[in-house]
Amino acid sequence: MIPLGLAYLASYLKNKIACQIRLVDSEAQGLNYQLIKQSIESFEPNVVGITCPTPTMEHVFNLAKMIKTEISRSIIVVAGGIHPTALPQETIAYPFIDFVVRGEGEETFYELIKALSENKADFSAIRGICYKQNGLTITTPTRPLIADIDTLPFPDRSLFDLSLYRSAPTKKVSDDPSGPILTSRGCAFNCIHCISQKCWGGVMRFRSKANVISEIEQCLENYDIREFNFFDDTFTLNQKRAMEICQAIIDKKLNISWVAFSRVNTISEALVKMMKRAGCKKISFGLESGSQRILDLMRKNATPQMGAAAVKLVAQNKILVHASFMFGNVGETETTIKQTLKFAKSLPLDNATFFITSPFPGTDLFTVAQNEGFVTPQTKWQEFAPLTNTSPVLVQKNVSKERLVYWQKKAFREFYLRPKYIMHKLKQLNSLETFKTFISGFKILLRIMIKKAS
Repeated sequence: MIPLGLAYLASYLKNKIACQIRLVDSEAQGLNYQLIKQSIESFEPNVVGITCPTPTMEHVFNLAKMIKTEISRSIIVVAGGIHPTALPQETIAYPFIDFVVRGEGEETFYELIKALSENKADFSAIRGICYKQNGLTITTPTRPLIADIDTLPFPDRSLFDLSLYRSAPTKKVSDDPSGPILTSRGCAFNCIHCISQKCWGGVMRFRSKANVISEIEQCLENYDIREFNFFDDTFTLNQKRAMEICQAIIDKKLNISWVAFSRVNTISEALVKMMKRAGCKKISFGLESGSQRILDLMRKNATPQMGAAAVKLVAQNKILVHASFMFGNVGETETTIKQTLKFAKSLPLDNATFFITSPFPGTDLFTVAQNEGFVTPQTKWQEFAPLTNTSPVLVQKNVSKERLVYWQKKAFREFYLRPKYIMHKLKQLNSLETFKTFISGFKILLRIMIKKAS
């Protein structure tokens, strides 16, 4: 999917200040360092902003160094996103990064670009940044969240080659072009492994029904996007609002397919039926564990019984269900892992993802991992990447890295290689697009199966 955060930043900037913007997605475009360098050199920017997920930080630092030492020292390098928000001091300490944008970026990045364009030397009035001045690191006060997110312009999809993007195999539900849409910001929950509290502070903000529908119509008319991934942490958190959006899709006769994230305690039969009528083809739940003890330690505020009931409710209404599970949480044992695998196989799921728990910076789990000595200055940020061949970062002492990888492989193998499941997936292969999705998913499965523990 397109990097929605960058699309929002670009759109906001273009609406506030005269500027030229080029978005480079090195992963989607298949660019190595040399090709990224060529792209930057040909554009001759004054500022390069880099979004920074934790697993990519080594590449971020390498890229910043390349910009400063091989292209031009005068280019301002700005780091933003989840990792710099969680660890701003550590990020700004890197010698080739000039500014860090913390938290929600639209207003902060605009004010920074405006100040730079006016050749200002004092940035202390810009909330939400870190920067270096006279050998000191300056951290300005935190910026309040944007109260009315309807005031934000729609993300600028025109800056991307949309043909390069596809939904993940577990989320693709049609033959149509697809893309993400965000109808709210924030999360009302406080799971131990989640970064949302650090980013949003537990504050929820919702776009209006009319604003959401307008963006969907723009996507249909301008980009022929007819499949949507509703990327909200929990689309069904406010069930009344979710039903209003669904009713508007129905009333407008918008011929779309879509996927949404839900929680087992924010779903009802009336809502599921309405979502079905509005074109919802799949709902994804973070079930995480089949052990009540592990769910409690994760602060999920849910039970396996609630998870089973929610999955069955959705499946009975002919909507596909995806679920994610995690191995290696605080308190995990091989017994609780077995419970989780058994639980996953007992459910009417279209597909499932089995992650090894990763203690991302900014989460309470990261603090646990630091206190237990599992995260040290020698820990490499790429080890935090899910579903890759990197060695996992532990947060508990009961199950080793090697055994976690063993159980992850076993879970994928036992879930996906069941004859009944294989027949279920083969019956879905009714077009070239579904075949491509199947092959993409199979490649991911193979990559996981050859994963090593270290």
